[in-house]
Amino acid sequence: MERLGIIDLGSNSVRLVIIDINDRGAHHQIENLKETVRLIGGTDEKGYLSEKVMQYAIDTIELFVNFCKARRVDKIIAVATAAIRRAANRQTFIDRLKKETGISFRVLSGEEEARLGYIGTVNSISFSDGLMADLGGGSLKLVSFENRLATNITSQNFGVVSLTRDFELHETPSPENIEKLENFLESAFNRISWLGARDKLVGLGGTFRLLARIYRKTHNYVPDITDGLELKFEDVEKLYRQLSSLSLEERLQIPGMEPARADISVAGAATIYSLMKVSRKKDLVVSTSGIRDGLLYEYLNRYTNDPIVLSVITHQINNLISYHGLGENHLRRVSNLAVTLFDQLQPFHKMSSYDRRLLLIAGLLHELGVVISVDGKDKHTLYMIMNSPIYGLSHRERVMIAYIAASHDDIYLANIDNYTKNGPLEEQDITTISKLSALLQIAHSLDRCNTGIVYQLRTNIQARDIDLHVIAKAKADLEINDAQRKAKYFEQIFGMNLNITNQRSS
Repeated sequence: MERLGIIDLGSNSVRLVIIDINDRGAHHQIENLKETVRLIGGTDEKGYLSEKVMQYAIDTIELFVNFCKARRVDKIIAVATAAIRRAANRQTFIDRLKKETGISFRVLSGEEEARLGYIGTVNSISFSDGLMADLGGGSLKLVSFENRLATNITSQNFGVVSLTRDFELHETPSPENIEKLENFLESAFNRISWLGARDKLVGLGGTFRLLARIYRKTHNYVPDITDGLELKFEDVEKLYRQLSSLSLEERLQIPGMEPARADISVAGAATIYSLMKVSRKKDLVVSTSGIRDGLLYEYLNRYTNDPIVLSVITHQINNLISYHGLGENHLRRVSNLAVTLFDQLQPFHKMSSYDRRLLLIAGLLHELGVVISVDGKDKHTLYMIMNSPIYGLSHRERVMIAYIAASHDDIYLANIDNYTKNGPLEEQDITTISKLSALLQIAHSLDRCNTGIVYQLRTNIQARDIDLHVIAKAKADLEINDAQRKAKYFEQIFGMNLNITNQRSS
């Protein structure tokens, strides 16, 4: 097991993440620390970082380095972004960091910063075309991508801290300054010809996460997950108008507001609103990825120099299975049996390929709850799928898969109505979950002993009966008996009798 630390010295904050990487390359973040330093706010008119802000950053990084030592980190990767990149005394500061903390910082160019954000983005979203925006304290990175490949990259020399300073937005913004800010932003974005090339905007950075958090809190939205939350242009405009009309003290009272971001929230929301307006984006997908994820994937693929994963959801599932040491063969057998049953019964149930995908993934994740405990595995599986870093799924897909996987032994629908009332589920999704759970239960029973004794299924659909012939390598009485017990739920959901018989292979 290798332990990697990544320090990101940004214009607004310093972040440290610590990641465990096993021998198969599976990774899991175990620490995520942040300290607001505001380097760009400590820059004078001539571009020099003040002694006060430099010392604060050095003290913070020294603390992070000591923390890494205590956590037995094997290697630290450290990068600095826009505020350092543009500082007149950049080299002096970098030299001091090396001398006082022992860490060598790589100062990223605007394009390098954008590329790392793009790598983190395309390795964490389900769609292949879009526009990525990474909004920091001192810069805005924009990358358009098609078929998951970057097509255009630019870095703008303004961010939430610099805009807040330049347009005097800390306290109560004046209408005149708001108008000047909007004109400035729209002019900057209109000069970029390719912004409207793709439909969806993917947002990275603290301001995007802040808007998502405020939206969740004010709408009582569930699941309480930032990554993958989708906001409409109208939602963003409403949040922006609200923030820009309030004083700093009033903004601090908004549910979900992060105190350290309250003063810069107006500039951030204005930037996102103006970008969506100019680029004609109707949908915003909030991402919790960033350059730290890009650095991780660069490190994991340092020998191949190909950091883009082939399939986001496949990578995430394999990563969870490998890192947590789950029984991969059993999981794949159950998933395959469930999908086989789905395919053979498709003329009867008439569910879609979208539903088939949900069942396949739920089958692969149905044992995830054992990471917490084998007792109460259903609720633990639901919790783990809801809260693990599983990228490549919409919130609706994540909730549906979590309930299907949690129901692999008995139906588990605790609190599911919350997700139709305040979340992404539709009423008919509960019916789909129930049907797919019934198929998963039969499949799980047929590999009850984890031996792979059952390897093929054959079904025959009649007027009121479904005959399921189980083809096994040897006696499969335990598996058949368990499946017959689960047949009661199948029959209740589908309104058909399920007759299960065992056929030994010759």
